[in-house]
Amino acid sequence: MSIQTPETTTYDDGLLDGELAAITGLSSRRVHARAAMADDYDPLYAQGLIDGYLHAIAVNAAHAEKERNTR
Repeated sequence: MSIQTPETTTYDDGLLDGELAAITGLSSRRVHARAAMADDYDPLYAQGLIDGYLHAIAVNAAHAEKERNTR
């Protein structure tokens, strides 16, 4: 009996990389440059990178807004 793990796609890899880029404070310009370079080779990764970055930025902005409103 073997353990089955879900396979990740390159989109998922890009999504994680984009979220990590936002958390570590990488600038939007650099993330978009990475996505532009990756788009020629792996468009799904590039889309995941941008989506992950924008998602993490939106989540952080929502948390900051919530903090401002609770004070």
